[in-house]
Amino acid sequence: MVDLISSAVGGRIVEFNDEFFAPASNLISPGDPVSSSEYTDRGKWMDGWETRRRRDPGHDWCVIALGVPGRIEHVTVDTSFFTGNYPESFSLEACGEDEDERLADAEWEEVLSRTPLSGDSRASFVVDNPHRLTYVRLNIFPDGGVARLRVEGTPVPSRSQVCPGEDPVDLLSMLVGGEAVNASDVHYSPPSNLLRPTEPAGMWDGWETKRRRGPGNDWVELRLGMPGMVDTLVVDTRHFKGNAPGWVSILVSEDGMGWEAVLDRVAVAPHDVASLDLPVPTHAGYLRVDIHPDGGLARVKALGRPDREVLAEKRVVYLNSLTESAARRFLRTACASGSWVASMLAQRPFAGLRDIHTGAENAFDLLEEADWLEAFSGHPRIGETGDEAANREQAGVQAAEKNTLEALAEANRAYEDRFGFTYIVYAAGKTAEEMLAIAESRLGRPREHEIEVASREQRAITTTRLRSMLCEGDHT
Repeated sequence: MVDLISSAVGGRIVEFNDEFFAPASNLISPGDPVSSSEYTDRGKWMDGWETRRRRDPGHDWCVIALGVPGRIEHVTVDTSFFTGNYPESFSLEACGEDEDERLADAEWEEVLSRTPLSGDSRASFVVDNPHRLTYVRLNIFPDGGVARLRVEGTPVPSRSQVCPGEDPVDLLSMLVGGEAVNASDVHYSPPSNLLRPTEPAGMWDGWETKRRRGPGNDWVELRLGMPGMVDTLVVDTRHFKGNAPGWVSILVSEDGMGWEAVLDRVAVAPHDVASLDLPVPTHAGYLRVDIHPDGGLARVKALGRPDREVLAEKRVVYLNSLTESAARRFLRTACASGSWVASMLAQRPFAGLRDIHTGAENAFDLLEEADWLEAFSGHPRIGETGDEAANREQAGVQAAEKNTLEALAEANRAYEDRFGFTYIVYAAGKTAEEMLAIAESRLGRPREHEIEVASREQRAITTTRLRSMLCEGDHT
């Protein structure tokens, strides 16, 4: 499992109510806590988060953003070296918000209920929570110090982390589930560091072997988080200056058993980032990096395009694992009808992409007129600025002449005056002139018929949006 909140993978302290004796940032330091006899002007130096002695009701707390969002499966609360100043108990809450600004209105769910703590010890807990979580809130009762908080689990990547778009994605990244499975030597540091999504901070933040005194070479085997076609390997030796390998060889495998060489003994420089294009794009499920003869690497990336079925699985897991509030926002991007969204939420978990689209159609079949009108109200008028999806769909109006835009604005007003709702048309691929002509042709229809036409347009728009949100249209 990955430590989802370590600062080494991008975890960060968002806010806290107090850190008088020792900073909250120590909670997510990657190393084990240490002891010291040093004193500061505020008391004994402690390698952890420590608050002042509370003299009023309440408790202390700290909010941490996960560097790797995902499902939490294991939590460790470490009070090492806190003997007379540890909390009596703690609890852990979490939410699935996608940005700091939403935390004020976040729906926090309990991951671990209030539990007693002991001093100078490590307490570990198994967690059974199905949701993709992005923030945790550590509550300590009433005050005191905690050395480290470890929150381990399975990464659940976002759309931007898995959908190729114009640029390839890192199929090896810890963010998408890549992991180190074997290595010849782990003397100085573990090979799992190679897959971190952060920039390397120093030699300790990579994989380094001891000095080889005999024949042969060192190697590491890595499982791709998303098997697919690999185009380029990035071999990063930053911070390794007198101890970088002289050369690397790259092998690939489908199953981690049989290996095929794709690059043989390519020279790499110390403290450098080498981008190594494969002679031919190659499909892989596993990657082996041989370093000659020994040394250290900071990061390894496999840039390419994931398999369709793997990508589909990642996106279905994403939708199924969203908290209710996050899933509601996600689905409202596809359709603004509250009834449609509620029906989709009730159908989770979905077995696959086909079930999501079938579920969407089934949800539409249940809508009444008021629900359709709510769905229509979620769209900007044709020619007006909306959200990212609407602007992308209405790309055809961007090059329209001023008189066409004025005519569209007048058609929008006439349509709303006649029918009482926003003019809805499947805009993707249509010019402003085409959308104007369609609006004018629909103005003479009865309202009941027009609601039926607009509902068909809404279904088509939602299908296209869902396909984009699920990365179906970005992959070839």
